[in-house]
Amino acid sequence: MLDGGLTFGSGKTRDMNDQRQVLVRAESRHVCVSDVDGGRETLTYPGVTLTRVIAGIPDEGLWLPMGERPSEVDDEALIAALRAAFLWRIGLP
Repeated sequence: MLDGGLTFGSGKTRDMNDQRQVLVRAESRHVCVSDVDGGRETLTYPGVTLTRVIAGIPDEGLWLPMGERPSEVDDEALIAALRAAFLWRIGLP
């Protein structure tokens, strides 16, 4: 067998790394606030959602803002979050 017999249905379980996925999705957040006239205004913030999935079940998610003019700090936060998620995917701390 190509995967050493670690397939579902073979009576064996898959390695934990095979059950872990990281989903990366562009996604906006919407926030409703009161304006000065007593009305409601909806603000929309674009961002990126990183979702850790174990055996097909979402486990943990992180949303990071993605502004029109991102700063170096924004870029570094995204890089650090992606790095942590991908290390988690392969089973490293």
